Amino acid sequence: MLRMPIQELPTINLLIVGGGISGLLLSILLERKGYNTTLVEKSTEWKPIGGGITLTLNGVKMLQDIGLLDSIKPYANEISHVDITDQLGKKLSTFDLAGYAEAYAKTYTVLRHDMHHALISHLSDTRIHLGTSCTAIVDEGDKVKVSFTNKPECSYDLVVGCDGINSFVRRTLFGDKINDYCGYASWRFIAKGVKVQQDTLTEMWSVGKRFGIVPLKGNKIHCFASVNTQQNSEANKKISLHDFRVLFSCFGGYVPDLLGAIKNNCDLMYNDLEDVHLKQFYKGRLLLIGDAAHGMTPNMTQGASMAIEDAVVLAASLTDKWNIENSLKRFQSERWPRTRSIQKKSNLLGKIGQLKNPHLCRLRNYCWQRIPDRWIQNDLKKLLINSGPDLH
Repeated sequence: MLRMPIQELPTINLLIVGGGISGLLLSILLERKGYNTTLVEKSTEWKPIGGGITLTLNGVKMLQDIGLLDSIKPYANEISHVDITDQLGKKLSTFDLAGYAEAYAKTYTVLRHDMHHALISHLSDTRIHLGTSCTAIVDEGDKVKVSFTNKPECSYDLVVGCDGINSFVRRTLFGDKINDYCGYASWRFIAKGVKVQQDTLTEMWSVGKRFGIVPLKGNKIHCFASVNTQQNSEANKKISLHDFRVLFSCFGGYVPDLLGAIKNNCDLMYNDLEDVHLKQFYKGRLLLIGDAAHGMTPNMTQGASMAIEDAVVLAASLTDKWNIENSLKRFQSERWPRTRSIQKKSNLLGKIGQLKNPHLCRLRNYCWQRIPDRWIQNDLKKLLINSGPDLH
């Protein structure tokens, strides 16, 4: 029998816009598949940015399965419990993560820039252009033509926007009116030298305010403090350290010491909290993943894990340049229902935590304390584990 020579399928020439978690991870996975990948990042250097992130067990399981977890673990702190308390530290509920550590995966906290550093160390063939932004993107059917700030114009088979909640690629596709303000904003800061329970992530509920304590490795603590407020508040952006401490002086426990550990105003990172609502993550040969596609409030601590899942599912879906449309359809059908359900759950949890009526807050705390922990446990297990991506 005459055997025809096996021809290698044409590979994809792909542009990744944004060097965050989803962009870096996607680059690594596409390198492994031998694709021609270019990554552009507007920052001029890989520098320490942002605060701490939580790698929940679903994201950790993905990193474990693709062989990248070991490079992140040296920077990570293991979390065994998530506690919800009132403003003085009285426990309302506990979510036990230790029970999933062996059977499924652990949960970790890590500084964002440490995770970036770990991922960057796995890149070798990706063409990386720092200090480079897109200025124009034109879908020409079978190609996408992209112009840049300091790089020659080029055409690609596929452009993936990994450029965050204020994505330029998303604005190109769908315009500006996508982000939905959730009614509250948050300050984040890193505290040092305060001894907290190292294996427990804590969220404290007050009246229209919350305070979060996220232990990191190396005696560092990522803190967040949220308050109901108008969007784009100049007063909040320019708040003095004294006024910030007064604003959250109603909290007890570790909070006074954590507030006292802030050295100056520039240590505070302030953001309005928004959801990105899209029914379609792609159009033509342009696709969005991570926060660019489904930015969500941090109440479920799922931002990083959803970005990880996106990158892994997309890399598994892409085959060759002739099947890009089918690959994007598979990605859409896999990711939209999952990210939307988690986004809705996160939004609901935020509304509960940010209640501003004192009487409703007392009722909330009373009821929450009486909900069996196993109910919350089973609900999150169903959401994070049982409905996770199936790549087999």
